[in-house]
Amino acid sequence: MQMSVGGYVCERELGRGGQGVVWLARDRAGQQVVVKLLLPGKEYDEVALARVRREFGAASRVGELATARVLDADLSGRHPYIVSEFVPGPTIHQHVAANGPLSSGRLQSLALAVAHALAQVHRVGVVHRDIKPSNILLSPDGPRIIDFGIARDDRLLESALTTPGGVLGSPAYMSPEQFKSLRVTAASDVFSLGGTLYFAATGRHPFGGENAYEALVAVCERDADLTAVPEPVRSIVADCLRKDPAARPTAAQLVTRLAGAAEAADGARTETGTPRPGHGSGGAGSGLSAKQLRLWWFAAGSAAVAVLLAVVLTTTSGGSATEGGPKTHGSASASSSSGRSTRPVSSQPLSYTDDLTDSGDWSYKDPTLGKVTHKGGTMLVDPRSKLEVWPQAPFEPSSFAVRLSTQAEWYGGQGGIGLWCNGSGDYRKGSRWATYLTTDQQALIVREFRYKGAFQHDRVVEVNLADVGLKVKTDQQVDMSMTCSSAGTGRIKVELALNGTRVASYTGAAFDARGCGLAAFHYSATDPQGTAFHAGFERFTATELSAH
Repeated sequence: MQMSVGGYVCERELGRGGQGVVWLARDRAGQQVVVKLLLPGKEYDEVALARVRREFGAASRVGELATARVLDADLSGRHPYIVSEFVPGPTIHQHVAANGPLSSGRLQSLALAVAHALAQVHRVGVVHRDIKPSNILLSPDGPRIIDFGIARDDRLLESALTTPGGVLGSPAYMSPEQFKSLRVTAASDVFSLGGTLYFAATGRHPFGGENAYEALVAVCERDADLTAVPEPVRSIVADCLRKDPAARPTAAQLVTRLAGAAEAADGARTETGTPRPGHGSGGAGSGLSAKQLRLWWFAAGSAAVAVLLAVVLTTTSGGSATEGGPKTHGSASASSSSGRSTRPVSSQPLSYTDDLTDSGDWSYKDPTLGKVTHKGGTMLVDPRSKLEVWPQAPFEPSSFAVRLSTQAEWYGGQGGIGLWCNGSGDYRKGSRWATYLTTDQQALIVREFRYKGAFQHDRVVEVNLADVGLKVKTDQQVDMSMTCSSAGTGRIKVELALNGTRVASYTGAAFDARGCGLAAFHYSATDPQGTAFHAGFERFTATELSAH
């Protein structure tokens, strides 16, 4: 039986729950979409309708690489509905039910990718509140978190939308604070993530229980038996399942830990001559490289398919892997106060220095994105509201392997200052790897690219400055350095250091472009005192890294 709503033809029911029924449908152009309707024949009050509106608002703010993209909605009609893109692929629950628990390598890859997706959800201030194996899709381009029906905006002070005495969520994966009707924060999602990873490793719920009451007692009073979960995921799950929300790591911290563990494993394989995942052997026990968050090959049975998918996804994301790795050509070091460089024949790498008194030869200073001026030897960059600016230096290294440095500071407002490499400053079609220092006391490594025509600001590493013993105030000058080096064929390692201390590191797929420069963005035009935001940069240096 088919039905139609809002011009969408519903063809097949995909599932239903306490809030609504989900249909596979087609739009007017014949494209497959997913339509979520409130259950027919049920009386809905304003609380239920508010939950639907909340789902629409939450899913709309989360990046499309972390969830299914919201396409349309009608929340005021007789039959409220939300339309989202159709994402092919099984859920974690379906995959484990059909194929059994994941091998150690794939489990680690899953943990890293799902933690990364959850960090994107939390970054926009959303608490999902129902993370579980059936709410995470294993799509061809990475895990997608779905069903934001009971999500809460963590930036608001009001409690979640529940009826008095009501509890929303799935008992087997709910946190202790959800059962106790205490304030639910992003830490609750982290607890649920721990239970989800436990299921992926074992095929069982972490605490058992035949009914909701038994699950409640187990979650609140017992510790899960983690002996069947392999390291390093076992330690991650143990920390996620801590009873005290304050003792749990954030999703961003999980990404950093898991990426570091996988990077160390990659290094150990290199030293012993063991092939990396996706290279040489494609057996069931293979895992993914620590940093290939978009390479997802649960449905692939061979390394050839995995490598092909990696190339396709990288190209789609706005850049492709550089064949043969970077090639550094010999050249002599040269610099001048005017920012010019020469390239005489020599075995020494080229360097470029600019005192930024006049950067008329820098490109991509688009006035529609921000204002770039010069005052007293400082380049002042004033991005427009919620936009980013990437002035590009008149210097192109012979490969993406380069070390950048600057002295930077911000004034007022809320935003970030940074450096970028391996890309282009073109906002409309360029891609790049960027590092930022933000006014909310974070150090970031970001992969910026185009995906399905839309700009993606993919924060792969987020480090709280307090965790590394740093604090930066407005008007305080900071020495920033960014190192971009080869990590193998078509791969780049990005490192950020502040005042000589390395604070973040990440390895991922390299883009083709070799440009570099400065970066700035802001969240709001003024700070609480009304001071306008702008970034200041003094002296920029770029030095090619030796091939050795």
